[in-house]
Amino acid sequence: MMIFLLLSSFLYSKESITIASNNYAPYTLINEIESGVILDIVKEVFIEVGLDLQIQKYPWKRAEASVLRGEIFAAAPYFKTEKRLSLYNFSEPLVYSFNRFFYNKKVFPEGFKWKNLRDFSKFQMGGVLGYWYLDSFDKAGLTTQLVATDLQNLKKLVRNRIDFTLIDELTGLKLIKDNLIENIENIGMLEKEESFAPFYLLISKSYPNSLEITIKFNSGLKILGDIRKV
Repeated sequence: MMIFLLLSSFLYSKESITIASNNYAPYTLINEIESGVILDIVKEVFIEVGLDLQIQKYPWKRAEASVLRGEIFAAAPYFKTEKRLSLYNFSEPLVYSFNRFFYNKKVFPEGFKWKNLRDFSKFQMGGVLGYWYLDSFDKAGLTTQLVATDLQNLKKLVRNRIDFTLIDELTGLKLIKDNLIENIENIGMLEKEESFAPFYLLISKSYPNSLEITIKFNSGLKILGDIRKV
């Protein structure tokens, strides 16, 4: 009964709920308008459950810190990791991602076969600050050069400054098409994916009424999914 009353109170609240994001095309696009597959889903869900939404552009590390401190409700898109599970809550899955290693075909003309992350220990790996894979790279003993964006890593890749970088398949291909089309023949993806995993909202445990908002969001996400199946 108490949860029902708390949920009902949100229907009449005019306060906007803030979700942080950044450019991670085609999933999130923060330019003149907020769009992309994931942000479109999030906006539709908020409309479905009658909550006001604000989407703000934050660097990834700032987004995580702001969610952790309860300054904003959530950030998107994020993968679950062991460390994050101890600090944050998560929504139900939004969409799924294939994560693959990109490489320079001139350096590895025959490609590269790998079984586990330790197989990359002799090479320079490109990573992005705040990304989900950094802990696993560290545990595998990889040498990782950190930058702020995936595009920076792709540029380093074609200049032979790193050997590999891990990016969502669709995101990596779009970045290459939009920014490195002249190098498209020289950039490859390893056949074996690093992971096939869902994206989530990364949700604050300390934001006011976080649990109730999460329940509403997940219910709206299910309704939206059911509608799309019809």
